[in-house]
Amino acid sequence: MAADFIQSTPGAEMTFKRALVVDDSKSARISLQRLLEDQGLEVCLADCGEAAIDLLQGELVDVIFMDHNMPGMDGLEALTTIKSDPRTATIPVMMYTTKEGEVYVSQARALGAVGVLQKQFAPHVLFDMLLQLGLVTDRRTTKDHLVAVDSPSVRERSRHSPDPDPDREYDQQALGTSVQTLVTRILEDQHLSLRADILHSHRDFARQVAAEIHERQHADIAAAEPTDSTTHSNQVDENPSRLTSNSILAICLTAAVIVLASLYWQTSQSQQALEHALSAAQGKLEMSERALELALLAENLPAQPSRSNDLVATLRWAANRNQRVLFDDNAFSDARAQQLTELLDQLEAINFTGEVVVESHLGAFCLVSNDAGGYELAPPDLPMLGCNLVGHPLDESSFTEERQSPAFTEFINDTSTARRPGIELSLIAHDRLSSRLKADYPQSAENAGAWNQAAAQNHRVELTLIPDSADGGEGGI
Repeated sequence: MAADFIQSTPGAEMTFKRALVVDDSKSARISLQRLLEDQGLEVCLADCGEAAIDLLQGELVDVIFMDHNMPGMDGLEALTTIKSDPRTATIPVMMYTTKEGEVYVSQARALGAVGVLQKQFAPHVLFDMLLQLGLVTDRRTTKDHLVAVDSPSVRERSRHSPDPDPDREYDQQALGTSVQTLVTRILEDQHLSLRADILHSHRDFARQVAAEIHERQHADIAAAEPTDSTTHSNQVDENPSRLTSNSILAICLTAAVIVLASLYWQTSQSQQALEHALSAAQGKLEMSERALELALLAENLPAQPSRSNDLVATLRWAANRNQRVLFDDNAFSDARAQQLTELLDQLEAINFTGEVVVESHLGAFCLVSNDAGGYELAPPDLPMLGCNLVGHPLDESSFTEERQSPAFTEFINDTSTARRPGIELSLIAHDRLSSRLKADYPQSAENAGAWNQAAAQNHRVELTLIPDSADGGEGGI
């Protein structure tokens, strides 16, 4: 299968780090691609394990994000193949999946993965991981910080925060990473230093044993050489001398093996102790980071209803991270069903009651007719006068069923997933007239490319959370 290569900033003269995203879900690939491009990485896309292996034969990347469940070669099989090839074995591989559990994480790490990244993650998690791999720099110390403060994600969060402070946000984001990196580095240095000392003592002991054995052999050989006055009785005594020499040599070798085995066991025990200490330190660090987050949240949100609103606002912001819908895709797709299932689980966990409204808005694309009797996107260089239709085939429709995939329809009809106590899920399919604009269409567009860029932003799904009055007042979030 073919793999697509997307360059985040064409024509740039600086060297970009490259990332490879392997996932059979088109929406998941595009979502992670945009997040990585926001961090300044070039992104390669592959829809299966075989395509990823073929791509790596021609070019190398700096990091790989590998899905687990894929048709054909799954993620763990692809990981094994990558690590078995000396040319690609050193590329860090991050399993990017919905699969959870310590068993799966241990299995992925045992096969060579650097970690497991859940598909639903907090905004700072990807940045922290890329920072630890050395693929991005701390934005607090670069000019890029000024650009990041004005990014769409920061502006989106600022609308729901009473006192937005981007500098403080990035300071908090980098604090956990810097402390964790420092602790990890100190423990690793101690481990390497202890291991070097043990290996050095092993080598000294081995050299001493070898020197003693060598001297004893020379002494035995000298004592065993016959002289002119050697008698038959002396020749007869030579055999016991050799027997004694061989016995001493065997005893020395046995003792050396025993001592080396003991030192090796001590080294293994020391290494395991260091690993346990590192694991415990990392666990304490994660608890400290969580305590810091809760303390900062309590400082900014003194009242319980306000805290609940902020959690709901955060979930709403995360759910709207991937708003766009491709022209020929269903607005209510398989991926959207999975997203809503996870969102409802999170809302139920924080005891949210209210309404979840999911709205589909249409974009007015420049379209041309195809051989099948339908429409497709016009070539970017086509003049606007060449458009057969400026709009969307569903312009006159407001039926949600026409925008649903089979899996989404099954999700809606399954009361155990779509129906939650105290939560009402509402779907709205806007026709062309009722669809709200997110981006203005260019007044002087000469070709279809510029026009369809605006249409792609308007062709989207928006999610709104409307809590009951008991959860924080009226109005949607």
